[in-house]
Amino acid sequence: MTQPAIQFAINRMVAPRLPLDDFLNLARQAGATAVEVRNDVEGREFADGMTARDLKSRIADAGLSVASINALQRFNDWTPERAQEAEALFRYAAELGAPGIVMCPVIDLHHGWSKTELAAKLRQSLEAIKALASDTGVIGYVEPLGMAGSTLQNQHIAAEAIGDVNGAGPLQICYDTFQYYRCRDQKLFPELIGLVHVSGISRTDLAPEALTEPDRGFVDGSDITDTGGQLKRIVASGYRGYVSMEPFDPKIHQLEDASEPLSKSFAYLRGFL
Repeated sequence: MTQPAIQFAINRMVAPRLPLDDFLNLARQAGATAVEVRNDVEGREFADGMTARDLKSRIADAGLSVASINALQRFNDWTPERAQEAEALFRYAAELGAPGIVMCPVIDLHHGWSKTELAAKLRQSLEAIKALASDTGVIGYVEPLGMAGSTLQNQHIAAEAIGDVNGAGPLQICYDTFQYYRCRDQKLFPELIGLVHVSGISRTDLAPEALTEPDRGFVDGSDITDTGGQLKRIVASGYRGYVSMEPFDPKIHQLEDASEPLSKSFAYLRGFL
């Protein structure tokens, strides 16, 4: 049987207001095979205290898998508190059966660190996370973010740092099509891509670097970021993992039923594969 090129997943941000069972049903209806769990949605799993065992059972009973946990924030500012947080999150992910954890950099316009200091802090963090990842079998997905104040914007910086700590395998890149466009990234690192986030941008009145998270919707023909083309190149380079829809448009979050536009978005993306 031919291995499918990719498997679609949905991030919890597709429908953060829905109770867990309704969210899982939405994923099934739209044709997704997995979900990304978030630890920052108040009142929802697992911020509500749900155990990894219970959450794993609920997801499995729905016939779905876990694509990732999202996220370890400020991962490149390694402190005793961050180390404790990371260990608890990696242990939780291992019990949940999540293949990896998305890791987001510090976002702070006034961080005050030089490029040399940022490079050193990034490598210090990746060394520690590599050990955690190797110990738990849970991958650390490094996600460069393109907004102002981000301390890790471009994929080539992440790739270089992963190479410097000999971290390929336990450490991989979360490729976000919006962030790639917003940062005007050019180079692809297919051997390091472990997870892909997709979303669509339809507004044309802003430069890429001026776009913000709430501008991110479902992907359709109005998308200006060439998400479909990016996905086609990623798959052509050999990627065979999850492609997860991650919109932040408040209008989407307020939908009572997002199954139709979500299904149409997945169908649109399949046209590039």
